[in-house]
Amino acid sequence: MTIVYGVLYGLFGLVVGSFLNVCIYRIPRRIFWQDSHSFCPHCGSALKWYDMIPVLSWIILRGRCRTCHERISPRYPLVEAGNALLWVLSYVTFGLGWYSAVLCVLFSLLVVGSCIDLDIMELPNGIVIAIAVLGIAPFVASFFEGSGLPGNLPWWGYLVGIAAASVPLFLVALVTRGGIGGGDVKLLAAVGFFAGWRLVLMGTLFGVVLGAIMAIVLMIAFGRTRKAMLPLVPALSLGMVVALLWGDAILGRLGLI
Repeated sequence: MTIVYGVLYGLFGLVVGSFLNVCIYRIPRRIFWQDSHSFCPHCGSALKWYDMIPVLSWIILRGRCRTCHERISPRYPLVEAGNALLWVLSYVTFGLGWYSAVLCVLFSLLVVGSCIDLDIMELPNGIVIAIAVLGIAPFVASFFEGSGLPGNLPWWGYLVGIAAASVPLFLVALVTRGGIGGGDVKLLAAVGFFAGWRLVLMGTLFGVVLGAIMAIVLMIAFGRTRKAMLPLVPALSLGMVVALLWGDAILGRLGLI
């Protein structure tokens, strides 16, 4: 049954990943869901159901629109496959239960926020609010023994998590005068409420290091200056994914918990 559940998590992750692509495109453009069906971003032609099969349709169409034959970004199948992978990892790490399900939702929100930040250098407040609301689940569960919540963090650890990483990053934003975006700070506050102070600090450390590596690579490869704005949400999100999946195991190996 373990393999069956893993496959189901992956399949649901693919389907949800397809919906995430819709969110990534529509949210910044304020395209309301009732205004239109799924359509080609180039010619606007409505997509048939067989053009929207996650990953497979993109491969069959060779990355082009069936109607106008314009190229469709490979990010579409990457988002779908990446979301499926995150859902499977959530199941493999925490098993079948409420926490792995909630974690899947969080990961999907991080995917949407990361892609939008890459596109427009902004993180929609709706994503932050959704993550904060999601954090109510582990916070409430922390009051009960045997709730299935990993880490054995007391309830106050989740409240401290709101400020543990967001306040230091906010101070950095004040000092650098725009080097850090407000969306980055709000993201850490929301994820901190979900993850607690230990994991949000670890995830922030991973994310900042990854962001610095990305910045150096971009400066070397494309000649970007140090003052050029770089989206930090993708790096922070990846750091949070690592911390949430394996942070407690890492801290345990180091003898810190």
